[in-house]
Formats: sequence, structure tokens, C-alpha cells
Amino acid sequence: MSNQGILPPNKVGSAYESLLEAFRAAVEDANLSLSLPPRPVRNCFIQTGDATTAAFKESLYLKGWPCRKLSGTKRLDVVINALETFARPSWLLMKSTVYLNYFVVSNSIADLVQALHYDFVEGGQACHPFFHVQLSDEPIPEEDLRSTGFDLEVRSPARPNQCWVTTRIPTPDMTLASVLYSLVADHLEEDTFSQFAKNVHSIQERLPSPSFDPLRKSLEQSMAHFKSSHWFAHMR
Repeated sequence: MSNQGILPPNKVGSAYESLLEAFRAAVEDANLSLSLPPRPVRNCFIQTGDATTAAFKESLYLKGWPCRKLSGTKRLDVVINALETFARPSWLLMKSTVYLNYFVVSNSIADLVQALHYDFVEGGQACHPFFHVQLSDEPIPEEDLRSTGFDLEVRSPARPNQCWVTTRIPTPDMTLASVLYSLVADHLEEDTFSQFAKNVHSIQERLPSPSFDPLRKSLEQSMAHFKSSHWFAHMR
């Protein structure tokens, strides 16, 4: 994939700008800090090498993220790496992969304690839930990690878990906006989340939406039951 920039439609570019600014405001309201690569948000839209698509690529670093289970000598750092791909010229969302790495930090050593990624592909994938999260112990690529200002020594698990590669858990739409939404809800105070939710309500309407017609039609045909098969409706 090329790193050469591409200019998105103003509606799309401004929506991502507003989303990340609302997230920054929530983080700062909690007296925390958000680190991103030193470039404007619109410069995160890049060419893919295919004239019919474009992508948005961004990494974020959350230092000292609230976690009630950690002692005072340790802290939780979270790094997010997102890649979202759009069809052109419609700018509909075709694919989204959002990686999260959770690090427990002590004495300038960052232990990777959890890695996961949320996946969506237009049309779905064989034997994959339409929207899903996959657990792993896979670190975010070094270049993306360091681009956020993350400067700690990373220590991966001594014994990698070889079972997680087959664990795919069905989810709702967990594209970048939803992941940020959930991080605020999971870790910050209720008042901060309520204000963030209010701020992003109108922004979500401007963000490119994923197409989930097979899942939607399956749900509409069985409104009385939330069947597990809905997440595999694209395979019928």
C-alpha cells in the first residue's frame, strides 16, 4: 500500500477530524493525554495502488489509561492502529481493521498483555462472523508503534498463545469510531462518556458506513430471535 496522500471529500475528511477531536477532548477531560503521529488528520488518507479505492491509516497512543486492577507502581498504556478502506468515488467503507495493543508498564518496560483486532470486510469472509474481534498476542508493527511517540521497551509474552488464532468473536460494527466509543465507555468516567457520546452523535452520520446487507436482511427476517447464524448470513 502506498503512503502517497489522497484528498478525501470534505464530508469524509471533516468527519474523521471531528471524531478524533472529540476523542481528544474526552481524553483531556479525564486529565490524560493522546499522542498521534505529527500530521494533519486529512494527511492520513492515502492511495492504495488501486484507482477504485482509498484508505485511512492512523495510530494513537493512550498513556496511563485508567485501570482499577493495576497497582500504583504499574500503569496501562494502549496503542491503536487503524486501517480503513473505501470505494471510490462513493467513499463507502469496504474494509476496516483496528488493532489494539494493551501494555502494562513498569520500570520503563511495556509488557504486551493483550492484543486484538476488529475486522470488517464488505461481503463478509468465509467462516468468519461478518463483524468480529480476533484475540492474539501479535504486536502492532514497530514503525506504527513508534510513530505515536511510544518509546518504551516492549516485552512480548514469553510463551505465545497458539490457540487464539482461531478465536473469532462476533461483534456489532466495531470500525474505528465504535472502538473509540467503547474505549471511552470502558475506561473513563460516566460524565465524560456521556459528553463524548453527545459530541459524536452527529459525527457518526457523516462517517462512511459499512455495508452489511446480508446481516441486516437476516435480522429483518427473524426479528423475534437474535440467532448466532445472523453473523454468517453472508455465506448462505
